[in-house]
Amino acid sequence: MGITAILQRLHLLRSEEWDPPTPLDHLLTDMQSWPFFVIPIHLHFLRLVVTHLYHLFLFLRGHAFHPPSHISPIRVVCISDTHNYELDLARIPDGEGGLLIHAGDLTDDGSRESIQRQLDWLGEVRRRKGFERVLVVAGNHDGWLDKEGARQVLFGEGSKGDAELTWPEGVQYLDGMAGEGENGGVMTIEFEGRAKGRRLNVWGWGGVPRCGGPEHAFQYDRASHPWTNRIPVETDILITHTPPRHHLDLGLGCAGLLAELWRVKPKLHVFGHVHWGAGREAVYYDECQRAYESLMARGADVPFPPAFPSIFSFPASVSAVSQSASQNRQEPRSKMREKQKPTNLVNFLLLPVYFGLALSLYFGKVFERVWMDSMDAARVIWHGTTAVVWKWVMQGPGSNNGALLVNASVTYGNTGKVINPVQVVEL
Repeated sequence: MGITAILQRLHLLRSEEWDPPTPLDHLLTDMQSWPFFVIPIHLHFLRLVVTHLYHLFLFLRGHAFHPPSHISPIRVVCISDTHNYELDLARIPDGEGGLLIHAGDLTDDGSRESIQRQLDWLGEVRRRKGFERVLVVAGNHDGWLDKEGARQVLFGEGSKGDAELTWPEGVQYLDGMAGEGENGGVMTIEFEGRAKGRRLNVWGWGGVPRCGGPEHAFQYDRASHPWTNRIPVETDILITHTPPRHHLDLGLGCAGLLAELWRVKPKLHVFGHVHWGAGREAVYYDECQRAYESLMARGADVPFPPAFPSIFSFPASVSAVSQSASQNRQEPRSKMREKQKPTNLVNFLLLPVYFGLALSLYFGKVFERVWMDSMDAARVIWHGTTAVVWKWVMQGPGSNNGALLVNASVTYGNTGKVINPVQVVEL
């Protein structure tokens, strides 16, 4: 049994990529770039402290928003990642004429039969619980819905012409990327019943950053994400399968989607995909959030499985300078004899200069990173503190005008148990 397996058994390292990274996972990742213990420990500790402070500020600011007092609220019930499981109806609150949202991964195998069973169940939930509409996006495990990709990989070329799904009344599939025309695929819903006269604009798509082989549906490369300027600015509710980066995502979310959120600022964003990230988080798209995301973005991605670096090896970009200083010593002796003695003497005398240059570049990089991280941390603390004071001293309760992110996964981590609570939002 290797050291990695021992540490995983002791729960000091994560066992799967979709588990939450442990402190040791983060530390080993930082040490890939920073060879001396003091640097990664400092940076990891700083990010850890700032993360807790940032979420403390969010808690102290209270609810991101409150339903309007002069009109009836719209109830939005959010679920995701059911993976073939049909929740007991007792776990789903009454819809009261609102929306039920399923943010993808209806199934495990992605087959037509499995997806159809989930759709039939959602149709029954709508009828018995009184929802105005059920809105669904695909997930990476819903291969049948990916006609040009995963469906053909999983079920063969002939499946493209097979019978399509039967969508129950009131259950609608959102594929915003296929939307055409001036509205860009946005769906406008006008409500009856309790929320009669109100309307919401909804846009959704189930694409995810590449997370597996071609049997996974709707994947795209992170470096060439499709989100830029694709979500209509009038969107009130955004439904995706992938989370945005740095929010309820364990570092697995999409930075391109996060940038699009800053442009559109939907009131509610519902997603899933990362089971361990289930929950909700307020966002205000302010300087506190910007500084927090900037700090998190400079944290290295946590690879799986972890690697154990040499603690005395310089980063590649810096060690290249020192390697050039010793290049002459690595050349064949026959060539060395051909060189003139004055040249050898000059190179020998310049070795301390080369080594000093390498050290200065390294510590310059260290200083720059520590300075930038420290400044972002200070900005989070300053803007977070002023936001809390302004809210409670100048504005008072019920004054927030933020937005809400909801990771609606009902599957608890990688246990396969569908026990996470159903998320309910009043708009």
